[in-house]
Amino acid sequence: MLFFPFSEIMEAICLASSFFYLSNGKVGNWSYFRWFMLFTVILEFTGFTMYFIYHLNNHWLYNINLPVEIIFISAVLYKICSPYFKVQYWLLPGLSLFTGFYFYESIYSHFLLYSIISNNIASVMIIIICCLYFYSFLKKEEYVDIYKHPPFWIIAGLFFFYFGSTACNIFYTYLASINLKQQIPVRFIIFALLNFILYSCWMRAFLCKYRQTI
Repeated sequence: MLFFPFSEIMEAICLASSFFYLSNGKVGNWSYFRWFMLFTVILEFTGFTMYFIYHLNNHWLYNINLPVEIIFISAVLYKICSPYFKVQYWLLPGLSLFTGFYFYESIYSHFLLYSIISNNIASVMIIIICCLYFYSFLKKEEYVDIYKHPPFWIIAGLFFFYFGSTACNIFYTYLASINLKQQIPVRFIIFALLNFILYSCWMRAFLCKYRQTI
């Protein structure tokens, strides 16, 4: 088993990046990324310590985090995608399904186990909205340099992360058997890579936003 906190360190770097690039008052709602990243880093390091150092069950911790994560990501998607299409038509049904399954799973497990079905529902919703954003973005006639366009990098990071994590959740049993038989933590490695992609994209977005304000 790997004990080095790859994902957590990447999140900490992204946190530092968010405070460096998004402290300017001109960034507007983008400043909320700082507090979301701070919350994420504290939670992830706590979860890592509980599981790998003290060998405690940390599912309940991530179950508490799940609605915070999905609400924040939904707000980001609404803000970015609203100019392109009626994103609320996808967000409202998706969030309704997520909420119903989240409370069902959480109450059934007494909030001690991670609500995996709820996570998958929210992930599929996010993937669909990201795809609609890319489609609508490409249809726009105006020229946009995506290399310098902050929202594009936010959506790109979300798409790759949630697409990969959903695939991991679907094949969880198979990946767990590899870990058990061959002692290769494939799922841990994949999530470390997905976090690297997500937060690299987000840091690129923060940099682009910073350059727009100076």
